[in-house]
Amino acid sequence: MTTEHDPYEAGLGFAVKMAKDNFVGKAALEGRTEENSARRLRCLTINDGRSIVLGKEPVFYKNQPLGYITSAAYGYTIQKPIAYAYLPSTVNIGDAVEIEYFGRRIPATITQDPLYDPTMTRLRG
Repeated sequence: MTTEHDPYEAGLGFAVKMAKDNFVGKAALEGRTEENSARRLRCLTINDGRSIVLGKEPVFYKNQPLGYITSAAYGYTIQKPIAYAYLPSTVNIGDAVEIEYFGRRIPATITQDPLYDPTMTRLRG
């Protein structure tokens, strides 16, 4: 997350305590919520299971460039390449997108995260 994004877009709204007395950035966050964020950090899984992207590649939804990859890696626990991108909040989980990588479009799907142990049963034992 950089100054280009706010905590609500990144899914970190739970860490913001607006009731706290004055803090740096409070005025900028007034009136913002996850529900009214124009964009969100979304998890993408690469459909072919083998194409790896590096970051900063454009993401297309319905042939329109709407965002870019912020980070990417291979998800060994889920056996798929994954990536994250800030996309408009109108793009939902399950939607198909494409990542342009060296002039080639790689199909991907917006996926609910966390990808591994979403119910936290492994973590809690």
